[in-house]
Amino acid sequence: MKESKLIEKFNKLEKQMAAVTNVLRKIIHDLGGIENLAQGTLTTLKTFMGKKEWDKVMKKLKEEDAVKDKPENNKEKKLEL
Repeated sequence: MKESKLIEKFNKLEKQMAAVTNVLRKIIHDLGGIENLAQGTLTTLKTFMGKKEWDKVMKKLKEEDAVKDKPENNKEKKLEL
């Protein structure tokens, strides 16, 4: 392969990598915004509900999560033909 072709392919690859890098930066930035939104929403909900009600809901969710994590509830479903 000629040197000029190699340089051309390298430049094309370099541009594609720059595009991918920009997309990943945007995704990371957007995820940070989503995290802030979720934290704000939870804080608002917690404030609105009050401490006692919030604690009840958290306790219930933890119990449900513990039940889901038990080995007998995590059996793999097999595809039957």
